[in-house]
Amino acid sequence: MARIANSSLAGLNGNMGDMVYYQINGVTYARRKPQKRSNAQKKRMKKSLLNERSQGMFSMVQAYLKGLTFVIRFGFQGEVKGAKHGYHACVSHTRLNCFALNGQNYQIDPALFKISRGTLMGAEEAKAIRTEEGILFTWKDNSGVSSAQAWDEAFLVIHNPTQKASVWEEIGSHRNKGQHLLKHSFGTPGGDWHAYLAFSQENHRTNKRKLSDSIYLGVI
Repeated sequence: MARIANSSLAGLNGNMGDMVYYQINGVTYARRKPQKRSNAQKKRMKKSLLNERSQGMFSMVQAYLKGLTFVIRFGFQGEVKGAKHGYHACVSHTRLNCFALNGQNYQIDPALFKISRGTLMGAEEAKAIRTEEGILFTWKDNSGVSSAQAWDEAFLVIHNPTQKASVWEEIGSHRNKGQHLLKHSFGTPGGDWHAYLAFSQENHRTNKRKLSDSIYLGVI
């Protein structure tokens, strides 16, 4: 994938020779068409244990991320570069960093999973407790430490991979408040709910947000 700087090619959309041109946010990109493989090559690829595992992990990541589209869009907004969306960054990070092996089996470990990534100072001494009204998140006010500011806002998520469901608030309480209640009425049982907490900081000059790496707060 390459960004087209040549003005004579800008605006192209479709196939031309062995190249494919396409538009993303008004910018023209190009990529080479995938080469056709012979039947023998396809059979060799199917027999490759490493390839089978890689394809299996990729499918598991895609299934795991269902129900998290808007969460990822907010949490990985700092990873958007050209044609690379936040979703692509989340898929890559999850596939490379979030699998746990158990003998010959592998699965995504919710404790390793991230709902956001960034350089902002994260939460300290955080907890999530289920209450009658929802989930009460608490944390230590570490304003003034590194990049942390009192007005940073909490990003709170609970995720149920089995139900492919998530509940979240992008803009929660300020860091110096030390707590936030994520209201939710738990209905249909099935699968565990996992809690995550991160912080975001608005840049008033650019209207963009800087985020922290999320931290995992366990099953609630």
